[in-house]
Amino acid sequence: MYLARINLDPKRSTGMDQWAAMGRAVRKAVDPDAGSDARVLWARLSPSTLVVSSDTAPAWGKVPGATSAAIHPMSRHPEGEAVRWELITAPTAPRGAETGDGRPRGKRAPLAEEGFEDWLADKLAGALDVTSAKWKRLGGRPARYHFTGEAVVRDSDALQELCLDGIGAGTATGAGLLLVSPLAPQ
Repeated sequence: MYLARINLDPKRSTGMDQWAAMGRAVRKAVDPDAGSDARVLWARLSPSTLVVSSDTAPAWGKVPGATSAAIHPMSRHPEGEAVRWELITAPTAPRGAETGDGRPRGKRAPLAEEGFEDWLADKLAGALDVTSAKWKRLGGRPARYHFTGEAVVRDSDALQELCLDGIGAGTATGAGLLLVSPLAPQ
C-alpha cells in the first residue's frame, strides 16, 4: 500500500482539471488493467499537487503533466496515537424511501452542513475518535468539502482500510481520500 505525492506542471496537464479525466489517468498509471479490483484513490490538492493512495506504486510518469513524485509505503498509525487528518469528499445521505429489505435506495442527496459532525463520526467510527473537525466548501456537484481535524487512532487496521477504500461519494473522481499524519507534539 502506497501513498504518492506527484508534482504537476499545470501548463502541461491540460484537460486534467476535469475530475473524470484525471481519474482515468490516475487509474491507468496505477493499474492499466481496467477490469482489476485494485484500490486507487486520489485528490488534487492544488493545480500542481496530486496525491494518490493505491495498492501498488503508481507509474507517475504516465500522469499527464507529472514532473516528479515522492512515493512511500503508507504509514501505519498505532492505537492511541494522536493524529491530524484531512479529507476531501462530498457528504451525501440516502434520499427517499427504503427498499423492501430496509436498505436505503441508491439515490443520494447532498447532506446539510448541520449533519456533518454526525456524518464524520459515523464514517470514521471504529477507526478514529475525532477530537476536532472543521470544513470548507470547495464547490462542485454534489458539493465537495475539505475537512481537517485531529483525532486519536482507535483501530489501526480499520484506519488503514478507510485510507484505502475512501470515504463518501465521488471516490472515482478525486474525493474520499483520507490523509492521516502524526500530530506534532505541542
